Amino acid sequence: MKKRNLILATLLAGSLGVASVGVTHACDGPGGNSRGDQKSDYRGGGMKKMMKKLDLTKEQRQTIRNIKSESRDQMQAKREQMGDIRNALREQGRAKTLDVNKVRELADAKSKIMADMTVQRITTMHKVRKELTPEQLVKFDAMKEKRSKRGGS
Repeated sequence: MKKRNLILATLLAGSLGVASVGVTHACDGPGGNSRGDQKSDYRGGGMKKMMKKLDLTKEQRQTIRNIKSESRDQMQAKREQMGDIRNALREQGRAKTLDVNKVRELADAKSKIMADMTVQRITTMHKVRKELTPEQLVKFDAMKEKRSKRGGS
């Protein structure tokens, strides 16, 4: 009985994590945020506005576009891997017999990809920051702080 409860609790915890991510994205409007704006902060609209306000040179804009493009491609591959893992976890949930070791293996793979995605986001931001002048960095940090206070990322 205890083993069954442990398995059910593990499945429930895993499905809540997947569901919370889905709910977060489902609440977003057509533009990717809850306000329904066409260009959201999530999809880069906020970053584009910030870059305009920073008065970047053409070289800076091109370098930052290249950095973001490279990151976008890498993140897309990781999102596809996450989708495959979610599907495999769903299949484990539907299986007649549960393979706890397989579920644990999939959960470990999912957490590694999530960690990789976090590292990728921070690395990209670091590369972008290196392209800014000290004055632009001060302005950039002030905009990021204002954005985080209003609930942005």
